Amino acid sequence: MSSLFPTASELFSVGRQAIVATPGTSINPAIVDVPGSNVNLAVGTAAVLGQEVVARGAAALRGAFIDSARGPALDRVVYDRTGLLRFSATPATVDLVLSRPTDGAGAGIYPAGSRVQFPDGQQFGLDADAIFGATDLLINARATALIAGAAANEAGVITQFVDTPFDSTLTVYNPKGAAGGTEVESDVQLIGRTRGFFPTLARGILAAIQYAALQVPGVTRATATEIINPTTGYPAAAVLLVVGDANGNSSSDMLQAVADTLLGYRAAGIYVDVQGGVVVYQPVTWSIGYLTGFDEDLIQSRISAVTVAVGQFVAPGGTLYASSLIAAARSVPGAVISANSLVLPAGDVVAATPQTIISILPTGITFE
Repeated sequence: MSSLFPTASELFSVGRQAIVATPGTSINPAIVDVPGSNVNLAVGTAAVLGQEVVARGAAALRGAFIDSARGPALDRVVYDRTGLLRFSATPATVDLVLSRPTDGAGAGIYPAGSRVQFPDGQQFGLDADAIFGATDLLINARATALIAGAAANEAGVITQFVDTPFDSTLTVYNPKGAAGGTEVESDVQLIGRTRGFFPTLARGILAAIQYAALQVPGVTRATATEIINPTTGYPAAAVLLVVGDANGNSSSDMLQAVADTLLGYRAAGIYVDVQGGVVVYQPVTWSIGYLTGFDEDLIQSRISAVTVAVGQFVAPGGTLYASSLIAAARSVPGAVISANSLVLPAGDVVAATPQTIISILPTGITFE
């Protein structure tokens, strides 16, 4: 047979051979190949049905292994082996500051669910009432995107109220961008997260603490390091955990969710300092060639996409490797990539501190 699983034509050949090799049969073996004959129809039908049985068996076999299962079959085998569930799309969260120049309007409430928005129209609803006392000029608040997904992870500034506040002088802004919004977890991401499950069954180790952070929806980067006593050089019974979303950003909701999740992973009595990273955006410049017959604009668009993707896998305190960028660019059909195609950065980019998260923005990618 030409492949691991037999085709209908191969099964038909098996049926023909069975008839030919049967001693004393009263059927002329040649009739098997006469289209429309009773024997031809019987063997042909059996072959088609056999191929369907084989296909369904192959699909069931494929769904029994984490590396080969896809879609609902992957959900089933992962949950059966680990108890993990695929992440659904999650909304981004953002920290807000509501302020007013004077207390002339007195006490009032900007209620939970009231909407604010970015200039591009992305809206967030307050998680709880923002309660102003008679003399309060500033209140910190949290808000959640009304639509789940990564599109709400914005670095801009919220300046607009959708629902009119009780005080017309009230203003709003966000000290940091919105973070934590994700799309439905892909098969590749779920497989990768599952593979990280088994080595961390021994809780309390750095890998388990780091893995715990990655179980919080929206967190895609995490690095755990031991805090060292500078006097003795020994571990100081504390851990630094730096986290961020795909763009390297974080919010207070994300950090609190990570701290809560760590209760089931960290060793009792060991303090884990959960911090958001400091994002450093690395510009990237390409000088590439193009194969004849390929759309240059499309090639540039795809190289930009894989370049951004490489940046999203750099852990806090990690290194952006030039070789990773070149390898990703070489995966784009039609692109001619040499060792000199990566103009900027000129080499590997090393994070300056454990809190540094190196990221790449689409707007920071240029082509010569």
